[in-house]
Amino acid sequence: MIALLKGSSDTVDKVSELVKKGEPIATTIITAYELLKGAYISSRREENLSDVRAALSNIQVLDLSPEACEEAANIHCELKKSGKLISEFDILIASIAKTNNEAILTIDQHFRSVKGLELVR
Repeated sequence: MIALLKGSSDTVDKVSELVKKGEPIATTIITAYELLKGAYISSRREENLSDVRAALSNIQVLDLSPEACEEAANIHCELKKSGKLISEFDILIASIAKTNNEAILTIDQHFRSVKGLELVR
């Protein structure tokens, strides 16, 4: 989402390609929080808040459900056992995607450690 908001040509092109294919574009409530937090602490607060709010109003925001919480606990346990633990927020993002049968478009390589998570590049 950050790359999309910054207008990264690779990300914009990939999202455009997905939209043309009729793929729904969504984000998670965790990502929404991270984007809003970043906007609030930025030096261009009002401009960034406006951009984030506009972006979030045009896509589906997937909630954190009890099923996603259980999946997150399982992901955390598996990653800890393998010595590849990632941040709590990223575990929650992965669990929301998995329980909603959604892929994640990301440049963050650590999501590869999550078994059964579909990644789009």
